[in-house]
Amino acid sequence: MSTPTCGAQQPGTLPSPFTWWPFAVIPVAGAGLAYVWANGIPIINGIVGASGTVAGFSVLTAGAAGAVAVCVLVFYYAFQADGCIIAAQKGDPICVSGIVEDTTDENSTVVDVLAPFAMGPAGAFDLVVKSMYWNFITKNSFWVFCDSVGASMLPCVIKSETACGGKIGSVVGATVGAVGGVILSYIAAAALGGAIGCAASGPFYLLCLLVVLIVAAIVAAAVAYAGAVIGGAIGEGIAAAANANNPVVNTWEGLTAGDIVTVKGNWVTDPNLGNNELLYTTSISRTGNVGFPPPYTTAQADATPADDCPVAPPAPQ
Repeated sequence: MSTPTCGAQQPGTLPSPFTWWPFAVIPVAGAGLAYVWANGIPIINGIVGASGTVAGFSVLTAGAAGAVAVCVLVFYYAFQADGCIIAAQKGDPICVSGIVEDTTDENSTVVDVLAPFAMGPAGAFDLVVKSMYWNFITKNSFWVFCDSVGASMLPCVIKSETACGGKIGSVVGATVGAVGGVILSYIAAAALGGAIGCAASGPFYLLCLLVVLIVAAIVAAAVAYAGAVIGGAIGEGIAAAANANNPVVNTWEGLTAGDIVTVKGNWVTDPNLGNNELLYTTSISRTGNVGFPPPYTTAQADATPADDCPVAPPAPQ
């Protein structure tokens, strides 16, 4: 097989594994909230009715809109096909060997604290593979990664169970927070309307109502987001405790450039850029280090000791 061409490969549109069905839940939930309101929540309706200052259904709609906006944001990240809530893209189990070119830690404290639903993989490393494994880099790919000397590389992604726990917790927290947020926004709007003296008519009624609606939306969104963050933190904590001794993560954390490794994992085509990769890496076996810094060549990878992959790679195409 000839040396893989670096960069862009075949033209075409990349298939997206993202699923939109969870978003159907959002309007259904909104309709449910409207139904509950229409049938009466005694305490809330009593407060709103007593104040006589705001249009109840409009306030409910504004609060629901704020809560739904947050749920859409959380659901978009949480329901990616990354193996947390939605199964990861189905590929083929493969085994390859080569030299670690570099490693990347994708953990972010800011994202971890402020947006646990958006956490990604724990990290990744680029593997300069032996020439016998070039087929896994080029077959059906739209892009080929190479290092600065033109050696083709296979990205190997490491799954973060902590991130998965954060996403699951965020979905639960955002859902609970959305319901609570709509209720609290309803109460807050009624209280605010009474405090600023919104009349049922008059020259300032529309302005007053607009202020009340904005406040309702903000309160509902804030409570829903707080629920997502708190739920995500709880989910992260549970997942971290349950996966404290993950052998793949522990081995990846100890990798350095130049390590000679044999890796196994789920071989897929990345839906964003179109490169082939392992999503996720399920096994890492380190057998040594070449002893000098990158970049590394395919010839150097071919010169490393024989790997222990149980199945021979497919014939070059």
